[in-house]
Amino acid sequence: ELADIKNLKQAFREGKDIHALTAARVMEVPESEVSADQRRAAKAINFGIIYGISGWGLAKQIGVSAAEASNFIKRYLARFSELQDFMEAAKQEAREHGYVTTLFGRKCVIPFINDKNPARRAGAERQAINAPLQGTAADIMKKAMVRMEPALDAAGLGAKMLLQIHDELIFEVPEDELPQTEKLIKQVMEDVVKLDVPLIAEGRAADSWAEAH
Repeated sequence: ELADIKNLKQAFREGKDIHALTAARVMEVPESEVSADQRRAAKAINFGIIYGISGWGLAKQIGVSAAEASNFIKRYLARFSELQDFMEAAKQEAREHGYVTTLFGRKCVIPFINDKNPARRAGAERQAINAPLQGTAADIMKKAMVRMEPALDAAGLGAKMLLQIHDELIFEVPEDELPQTEKLIKQVMEDVVKLDVPLIAEGRAADSWAEAH
């Protein structure tokens, strides 16, 4: 969404397996022929690249040589060039202003972005890339939380919102109200913002959080 990667946005809208699609594009094989190992490697790239993963770091994760892993990263950025543009723009914004912003305009301060120490500067650059993404996700969750209790009250439901953990909300729900409560919570979380990429929420119910996982 933030990098406006057309191919990946379309894949999300079509409900495709993003990691298999990435493997097919980066490793230049048909999507139907992507192996489990190739999908695993693509998943590591998808999640690692916004944290500034190195060829060495990726190699260690997926069990290939550093040179081969570096080649995967290069091909990934060539295939999804919008991501490279986004990453460079985020670093430049941080250098100029000392902060980056989320999709909703909230500022995330990035100390050390112009530090003379290369290691500290590199760490700040990784923060500049990642903060708009994690920050936007946090904004979306907080918007959902603000809407949740009024929505439950308006529906006459007795559920209580107990806890937020990353991208999860934990509720205590009367058992006889479970189906309608789950439907409402899912609707609030999925409709809280309108993006080009659909937000998908999944619900599980059990006697404890551990059992629900």
